[in-house]
Amino acid sequence: MILGAFVAAAVAVAAAQSQARATDINIGWDGDQSGQSASSQAPIMHAIEAYFRMTNDAGGVDGHKLNLLERDDAYSATTELSVVKSLINDDHVPVIMGLGQAAGLSAVVPVLTQTQTVGFMTQATAKAATYPFQPWVFEGNCNLADQGDVALAFEMRHLKLKNLNGLKVGVASMNVASGTEWDQNISARIQALGGTPVHESLPVPLADAAAQVQDLISNKVAFVLLHHSMSGGIAFVKSADQYNLNVPIATSHGSAQPLLFSSTPYNANKNVVVVNCVSPPYLASDANGKLAQTIAQKYGYSAAEYGQSSWLLGWIGAQTIVQALKNAKGDYTGAGVKKGLEAIKNLDTGLSPNISYASNCHMGIRAARPFTYNYKTDQLVPIGRYQDWQSAITSAYAGPGTCGVARTKK
Repeated sequence: MILGAFVAAAVAVAAAQSQARATDINIGWDGDQSGQSASSQAPIMHAIEAYFRMTNDAGGVDGHKLNLLERDDAYSATTELSVVKSLINDDHVPVIMGLGQAAGLSAVVPVLTQTQTVGFMTQATAKAATYPFQPWVFEGNCNLADQGDVALAFEMRHLKLKNLNGLKVGVASMNVASGTEWDQNISARIQALGGTPVHESLPVPLADAAAQVQDLISNKVAFVLLHHSMSGGIAFVKSADQYNLNVPIATSHGSAQPLLFSSTPYNANKNVVVVNCVSPPYLASDANGKLAQTIAQKYGYSAAEYGQSSWLLGWIGAQTIVQALKNAKGDYTGAGVKKGLEAIKNLDTGLSPNISYASNCHMGIRAARPFTYNYKTDQLVPIGRYQDWQSAITSAYAGPGTCGVARTKK
């Protein structure tokens, strides 16, 4: 009898373990691992790997292990669509993270909607993701419109300007979809304040910005609002130094790293501030925020990666998805994950403003702030608190009737 009971228990345990393995949760990742934006997207993927590994080491989500199915779209909109379809049809994932190719979003969104698969954008912030409201798309980053609002507000406060009457402002952006949106959003704000935008299109990749910088000088711009990648930001600032463009420069999150300052001449980078909605782990006030660095070190990732804002976006995105899976209470379908995300309220990441979603608001982070640089410590230094810059944000990417915006937008 005892032996029989023991055998039965052993069989039950083995069956339970087999069932747990059979019900591991597969999460899709679509991003650039080999193309022109791999340097900024790969750290996001690696941070998600690290957070999922930490979660699995602690027992997973209610006993279910997380598997990250990584696919490379090489920064091609066509390949991105193919990858998304494969992850849904072949791997049956409930959620796809990454989606860093903003130009391909218009083709991807209908697929996500038709198949009821959650798209969680960890970096790209295309307006089409939230305006009009897309029920199956969630933003994991502060969007470019909000970043631009804060960049413009900082420079106006810095220069003690109440309006831009009679002034020209440089708007320099990478010639991809996100750059077009940066230009359009900020140019509209500049014109509404009485100023004249001076448009500068920057290639991807960017070797130097000699022509654009010289044009900004000839137009006598009061300041420059820049959107490019890390390498593009470095090339632009180096050109600003070479041709003595001695005006304030504010950048989007793409260049928001100490490397921008340590790799460029002081004569130009002393004029630079960067805008972001994630804070480096050394600014974290609690153990929760410091985990992004300690876990990275534990699993052998390099400081060159975990020091990037891209790493933080991946870490925060993974933290958000894990919380959504816990909220789903066993329903790991797309619909279950969607409900789990919409149930998140004031998620404390320790590295960003608290994250909240709702059934009519999929913009989880709706705040940003500027950072300057400490040359002695090689660290970014925040300028004020997130809430100090909240009044500057116009929520231009929020669709009517979502995220606190009136149903009829003026």
